[in-house]
Amino acid sequence: MDAKIVHSLKNRVKMTIEQHSMFDDVTKVMIAFSAGPDSVCVLDILHNLFAGQIAFELVYVNHGLRPSIVLKREERMTQDYAGRYNTDYKVLRVKVHKRKEGIEASARIARYRALEKHWKKTGAQRIVLGHNLDDFVETFLLNVVRGSGMRGLRSIAAVRPPFVRPLISSKKQDILKYLSARQLAYSVDETNLSLDHRRNVMRLKVLLVLERLNPEIHEAIEREVWILKQDDEYLWKQAEKVYQRAVKSTKDCVLLDTNKIMRYNFSIVSRLVMKAVQELSGSLDGYESKHYHSIISLTDKECSKRVSLPKGIYAQREHENIAIVKIGPKPKLAVPVDLDAGVVLVRDYRLSLRVEKKHDLRKSRGNREVFDMCGLELPLYIRNRNLGDVVETKIGKKKVKKIFSECRIAPRERDDILMLCDQRGILWVIGVARAYRGFVNEQTKKYLVVDFERFD
Repeated sequence: MDAKIVHSLKNRVKMTIEQHSMFDDVTKVMIAFSAGPDSVCVLDILHNLFAGQIAFELVYVNHGLRPSIVLKREERMTQDYAGRYNTDYKVLRVKVHKRKEGIEASARIARYRALEKHWKKTGAQRIVLGHNLDDFVETFLLNVVRGSGMRGLRSIAAVRPPFVRPLISSKKQDILKYLSARQLAYSVDETNLSLDHRRNVMRLKVLLVLERLNPEIHEAIEREVWILKQDDEYLWKQAEKVYQRAVKSTKDCVLLDTNKIMRYNFSIVSRLVMKAVQELSGSLDGYESKHYHSIISLTDKECSKRVSLPKGIYAQREHENIAIVKIGPKPKLAVPVDLDAGVVLVRDYRLSLRVEKKHDLRKSRGNREVFDMCGLELPLYIRNRNLGDVVETKIGKKKVKKIFSECRIAPRERDDILMLCDQRGILWVIGVARAYRGFVNEQTKKYLVVDFERFD
């Protein structure tokens, strides 16, 4: 009976490895070793399958979050198993900084970072993780509860280089039976029994109820996820084609043309939004379906309507577009203007300034303003906008914000527009609007001619 259990699980793991080509042309592997049942099992099976072909290193990550006596015992077990299987081993100690996601998520992030940092030093081609089918099912159900969308419903990937999960199709009860048959000791993490963690509630309460409704719930969910994965991959291919036609990327911004994207099914539109977010943030971690829905809902909102998103990103309706923008630092600046120098370079602006005794106004250009020097209070300077900025007009003062709105200048572009100022205030919102002062007339004796260019 014991031999049958061992043979069955080993064959299932072998099939998983071959199905996902986990170790093709691989000569060195790093195993994330916790001394728990999953990592002990995967070590024993991989050593049995690949001893002599692949070199292994066990890496234990000590978070310092559990009693020291337990952590020391697990470190000793790691050393003992390394000796038993003639492998290298390493203990990594990390500090866990609590984040808003909670201590469990913070520990996971710290563990992955430590593993990847060490992996880069080892020359290993893969990092083996011990996630099993129960973890896969629990993650699927948790993502359903969270509303994480199609990406979350795909649950845990078998392969996400450099990470591989050979046990991802193996049930926990089969792993425990294997360890018993092989007489392999392992550590039990008592925090896995606490109902303070959502995953434990799912494992110890919800999943037991589902198993009573369907004893093969693990296999059923695994099949459903496989179907969802095929659908998702097909839809992503279609969305990629649309993305090229309907989306424009600029610096720290992605523009979605609402007239184009809304011709398509919601499944395509949601993936366009996801791809835009991923392009800006680097990953979709921290995003859920509610965030994508809030962006898409802007198609029915008035101009300037804005929604805040995780990781320093926001989305805003801009006339015929939805702009998804990464918020970057916008340092305030105030650059003095030396009229004798004749040229001022600020950010992507180039201003040419010259003082003339005569000027033919018929030579006016769209990128030029001419001022009567007698109407200015020197020295001049150039700055970006400030909260509450106003410009003097013929009938009084007007907010720069309103000028931007009337000129249909997107909010994300407003901090990049510079202003030529004297000691009384704004003379010219460069390229947009000038103040109603400093105009030339027949009595003008000195003309200040200012031309500007902007570079990409």
